[in-house]
Amino acid sequence: MNAFTLIFKLGVLFSAFAFLWFWIKLLIYALLPSTFVNQVRYFLQLMHSLFLGVLVLKFVVKEQGSLGLDFLMIISLVTFFLYLLRNIRSSQNPVQVRFYNNLYPSIKMRNDWEWVVACVTLIITIFWIFFPIALESRITNWFYIQTNSLIEVPVLGWIFKIAGFFFLLGTMLRFIIAIRWMLFGGAPVPSKDDNKFDDFEEIK
Repeated sequence: MNAFTLIFKLGVLFSAFAFLWFWIKLLIYALLPSTFVNQVRYFLQLMHSLFLGVLVLKFVVKEQGSLGLDFLMIISLVTFFLYLLRNIRSSQNPVQVRFYNNLYPSIKMRNDWEWVVACVTLIITIFWIFFPIALESRITNWFYIQTNSLIEVPVLGWIFKIAGFFFLLGTMLRFIIAIRWMLFGGAPVPSKDDNKFDDFEEIK
């Protein structure tokens, strides 16, 4: 399997699991008192990332038959890590955001949390490569079976594959940005018009 096919299949897997996790999270929120929603939200985000890390490893085992730090595993881990960082907002133009009360500190806090979740999840996932204790638990097997069952559903499966195609394109762009950041230290590219602001994107 080449790297492009691997990233595409991972995108399909991520999309199907995101669909499944959305309904699980919605059910949890519906059952919990409203006062506990904010406290549980961060815990659920961490659990989402950890479960997805296990699914990535189970996917690699299914495709290759074993676990090991080979080329495809490294590509899978890098792709997974970039996926975990997908919600990080740019802070290179903070003047624009400061027009909106306290949104800039909120962006910084969310970015810090995204980095913590991504790094912790990646470390634990690498640990599971050598000590795959989480791969055969009942809950991870349930998530793996249900996620792959969703991919086989005719209409949903095509939607997930379309999402996987766009995920492939987005991941290629992230790879390019990451390589540029490593080569140039993340220095912003000078704009032709320094006084021009980008359109403000609503913070979810």
